[in-house]
Amino acid sequence: MSVPTTLTEYYNTTYSKCAQMFGLIDSPEFLSIGSKSLALVIIPINLFGFLCILCRTPKYMKGFKWHLMHLHFWFLMLSTCYTLLTTTYTFYPAQVRCPIGVLRHLGISSEYQFGLTNFAYIGLATSIIMLFENRHQHLVPPTDIFYRIHDTHRALLGLLNFIVGSGNYLPTLVATALATDRQQRQEQLKLAYLAWVPCPTPLYFNSCAVALDLSATFWNIVAFIVKTLIFSQMAFFIAHSFWYLRKSRKMDAFSDRTKRIQQAFFGAALAQVVAPICAIAAPLTIFTYVTATKQYLPGEYGDKIEPETCGTNRYQASTARLLRRSPNV
Repeated sequence: MSVPTTLTEYYNTTYSKCAQMFGLIDSPEFLSIGSKSLALVIIPINLFGFLCILCRTPKYMKGFKWHLMHLHFWFLMLSTCYTLLTTTYTFYPAQVRCPIGVLRHLGISSEYQFGLTNFAYIGLATSIIMLFENRHQHLVPPTDIFYRIHDTHRALLGLLNFIVGSGNYLPTLVATALATDRQQRQEQLKLAYLAWVPCPTPLYFNSCAVALDLSATFWNIVAFIVKTLIFSQMAFFIAHSFWYLRKSRKMDAFSDRTKRIQQAFFGAALAQVVAPICAIAAPLTIFTYVTATKQYLPGEYGDKIEPETCGTNRYQASTARLLRRSPNV
């Protein structure tokens, strides 16, 4: 028996013999309805978060307020993308995904929808870096080299991170939107991924489904370097700030009130970052699991967890800000 060389041939031969049955939960419609329902919950929660920042942030945290608003805005953008605008259906463990949100009905191509989501991720990552850089500035002593960072340097740091972060989208952009042989390349990738998921849901064969190339290409290496730089900065500012926070608690030069204020600042920052970390960790955990077990999980099991995680942790972060809005002084 010959091996299918096109998706059409595979669909008419091998796929027609698949015995796997898909229920309502496996369908794109279930993900679409569930995500829109989540949007009805997440949007009010995010508005509540904005209200907390605007009305409940203490006066001594005025300089910190803008960074919280910045982070909150990008998280709202990302949550809206996942639950309403793009609603990506992923064929785990294969890296093939199809957006089924509002933008698809408006005729926006899948590639540009992925670009919008990546844009939100870049803004979120940049805002996290700037949030902890702000805390870092108030914790390091005057003798530290990072104490000399001024507003101009911070603006440049944020802009550079945003520009560098755009490199994460380059593999998708080059392989799809800018590729001259896009259709042929997508055909090859989707055929190759069928070895992982031989009986996917029918949406796999739709033109909206885009396959990502995970091989060690030049642009994938660039994207890996970008991610490493972004996460290295996050890790540095968080770890360095935490180290100086611990150190300041042992210094008599700081009053008890100042120590409690710094702890409140750092606690509020960590509360905000729990959500994006969980939003990133959830799909990575699922992908690792399905890759190790070779178990096929239809799209909603992967990407539905992400907006749920986002929304739940936004509520936790907003509540944490209320509880920690002022130290007991």
